[in-house]
Amino acid sequence: MKKLFCFTLLCFAILLSGCDNKEVTNQYSIGCMTYKGNLVFSDWNGFESYISSQVDYNVIISFTSKTREENDLKAIQYFNEQVTKLDTDSLCTFIAPGDYIVYGVGYSIDEHSFYILKGLTFGNEGVTDYDEHFAVN
Repeated sequence: MKKLFCFTLLCFAILLSGCDNKEVTNQYSIGCMTYKGNLVFSDWNGFESYISSQVDYNVIISFTSKTREENDLKAIQYFNEQVTKLDTDSLCTFIAPGDYIVYGVGYSIDEHSFYILKGLTFGNEGVTDYDEHFAVN
């Protein structure tokens, strides 16, 4: 009887420990989060052609961890790795004065808006950190 109880207790412990191994997968967009500009003066096609030849641009990436927060950190780290591959001065030459484009990583809130984890604003004046978290297209 004692052996049966120990065996049952061991099976129960294994079953419970297996429940803690749940993982969460989240999908993120990396690319153009928002922009402001006209079609006449800025070379949007040149910008997108150049940036997409250097880094992941307008694609979906996924990360799996125990929590969404861990996945968010992985997405930010991945974004930072992508940014190191860019010649930001060259990218800014495609943008006319007064126009900008935000290259970032985030996730969709609905079909027209994003929560941006991290982003960079490319404009004719240079590159700055995108200091907002929401973008609506």
